[in-house]
Amino acid sequence: MPIFRLSLAKTYYEQGFFNVTIDFDRYVGSTGPVELVLRKSGVRFAGKINRRANPNGTPRIMGGAQLRDWFQSNYHVGDVIDVDLGSTNSIGIG
Repeated sequence: MPIFRLSLAKTYYEQGFFNVTIDFDRYVGSTGPVELVLRKSGVRFAGKINRRANPNGTPRIMGGAQLRDWFQSNYHVGDVIDVDLGSTNSIGIG
């Protein structure tokens, strides 16, 4: 199952995005919309896959203020979070 462990860096925590590691790159679609599913709360909302933000083309998952607020309400900088890339239409976080 394509689940990777995300270490919640300060930038992710403060800005509401995260990068997918190169080992899991193949499980993420091309640039465009993706549904983010926040596992602790069951909340679903629209996110975006950005493959231009990282020089090596690996995906950055953009969740904006909603993801940032959820990170800050449920975790601390340095916490490790499961990210489930098992669906091409959605990404499970937490």
